Amino acid sequence: MTTIMLVELLVILLILASYILGQRYHFFRQLLLALYVVTMSVYIIWRLGWTLPHDNVINMITGGVLAIAEIGGFVLSLVFYRIFWRKFMRPKVNLNVFQGKYPTIDIFIATYNESSEILRRSIVAAKIAHYPHGEKVNIYVGDDGDRPEVAALAKELAVHYVTRATHEHAKAGNLNNMLSLSHGDLIVTMDADMVMRQDFLEKTIGYFHEPKMGFIQTPQTFFNQDPYQFNLFAGKRIGNDQDFFMRRIEAQKDAFNAVMYVGSNAVFKRQAIESINGFTTGVITEDMATGMFLQAKGWQSGFINENLASGLAPETFGDLIKQRDRWARGNIQVAKKWNPWRIKGLTFMQKLLYVDGIHYWFSGIYKTIFLIAPVFFLLFGIYSLKTNLGQILIFWVPSFLASMLAFNLVAEKKQTTLLSNVYEVATAPFMAFAVFNELFLKSKKGFAVTRKGVNSDASYYNWSTSWPIIFLLILSAISFIRGLAFVTHYWESSVPIESIYINLYWLLYNLVGLILATYVSNERPRLRQSERFSAPQHIRVTLPDYDTVSGTVLDWNESGARIQLEMQEMNSTNLGTGVMVIKHVDINFKKVWQKKDNNRVLIGVTFDNLSDKAYAYILSQTYAKSSYCLTEQQYNNRIWYLFVIWWLDVLKQRKAHTREDK
Repeated sequence: MTTIMLVELLVILLILASYILGQRYHFFRQLLLALYVVTMSVYIIWRLGWTLPHDNVINMITGGVLAIAEIGGFVLSLVFYRIFWRKFMRPKVNLNVFQGKYPTIDIFIATYNESSEILRRSIVAAKIAHYPHGEKVNIYVGDDGDRPEVAALAKELAVHYVTRATHEHAKAGNLNNMLSLSHGDLIVTMDADMVMRQDFLEKTIGYFHEPKMGFIQTPQTFFNQDPYQFNLFAGKRIGNDQDFFMRRIEAQKDAFNAVMYVGSNAVFKRQAIESINGFTTGVITEDMATGMFLQAKGWQSGFINENLASGLAPETFGDLIKQRDRWARGNIQVAKKWNPWRIKGLTFMQKLLYVDGIHYWFSGIYKTIFLIAPVFFLLFGIYSLKTNLGQILIFWVPSFLASMLAFNLVAEKKQTTLLSNVYEVATAPFMAFAVFNELFLKSKKGFAVTRKGVNSDASYYNWSTSWPIIFLLILSAISFIRGLAFVTHYWESSVPIESIYINLYWLLYNLVGLILATYVSNERPRLRQSERFSAPQHIRVTLPDYDTVSGTVLDWNESGARIQLEMQEMNSTNLGTGVMVIKHVDINFKKVWQKKDNNRVLIGVTFDNLSDKAYAYILSQTYAKSSYCLTEQQYNNRIWYLFVIWWLDVLKQRKAHTREDK
């Protein structure tokens, strides 16, 4: 035993050293991944050979189910770490490769129920995108909602308005309809809430100089906080939960020509999309299937890992659940209709990565099993594994440590193991049901558009998204208390004490995720119609009864701004209109509040009758600002403080902000 413990200590030290050195040297990153595979393989062999219960049928079933979940998770991690074995970054290609012979471009903006305000941003951003020959760009608004106000908006902005007599195949049908009415060499697909940055075309079109380039995908980024960031009061501490997939996994898939088309922020060669008879229909996730069939046809795909377009993340946790439910069911539909293993033309790695993408959605089932297993043991005496504490320390601890550190290393601060656990726990019951429902119950749910522009002036607790988590939390808490009673001999138990210790630790880890997952369903009020952007701009401001004064825009959007004036006093009753001049652009406004701040006057304004020129300028400095002007925000991703901070923030009873704060 002493020799075994010494070997384990050396393995743990090697894991820790590889993690530390792996932050600077790629060799040690690969060594850590290899150590994870070795230690986890040893653990799985031990689990299957020596820990499965066999004393009764129930224990055998639960033990087998837990083992399958662990094997499933291991298989997912094997593919995951395979794509991170070597770091890949696509070389940049600019527009100069065309030597003045630039392709024509059609920009498709698909919409169904988004507001005109959201659509206006997307359309105007497309109009002001930089491209050497603007006349070669045509913008199409495909309105599956058949709304007069959208038709009027398209006419006002001089873009093509497209409807269709029938609305089959949802978004894919909408895109195919626009495809049939347009003629550009290249096609850009944008969701209605996505706003392309001014350099989107400059950064993506050059890659199509390669004859076999079928599509280029850019990441979906977001200018608002997702429900995890917003409801946990953690917008400056944790990133969007899609960042890891969009900025890390997609970039690594590019090395295998297996980039996944995610439905927006992408550019296609018309010849390529026509070679597969248009955007794929018949499944909810038509985007994933479209990219897969293009790659099977021999077309190349590429990923540009830059923030070239941003949109709205789901604004309530309920909307996020509906979105993930749609994605989960769509992936199962793809697997049932077109098994990637059987698609001719795909390479082995392409098939593996598409199957892995489908398999990922089973992780909700695996996570639910991991949450339930210790509850079954401590409440009902049902064994899922039979072992002792010494064996757990030998076989499980090294594999868990290697798993946690390897993930944190390759995630490069986009996510951490603990944060990922919170995300998985919060959605696990819903994703498990979605997969089971689509596999066995023949779900008849259709394509559902994620709501955008959701606003509320009061907080509320969403019991419909929290009850499964609360149920599991109560069961886990009762089980934990029961386990403590066993080890303190308050209750007598025939269960081996070491097994109780193992399950107590297991429950403690689960409880961390469950508690934070319950926080996410506390929906905070979202008061602003549009996000505000910090963008210091020097301006000249004219107010009634005052000479023109200098000022600085502190933050703004297309609706209004917060301005600091270079003056010490102002008549507080003066709430009239004014004009601010910036870069030779006049912007009319109404002043709605003011206050003094350190020998300066702060005013809040709403814009009044913005001219097209003014609107376009504001957009170019906010939503559509070129990517080279952006600074990537860094997050520490530490979640432990949330246990206390969240309660402090909630107990402040945050009510609707005053107009001054809006």
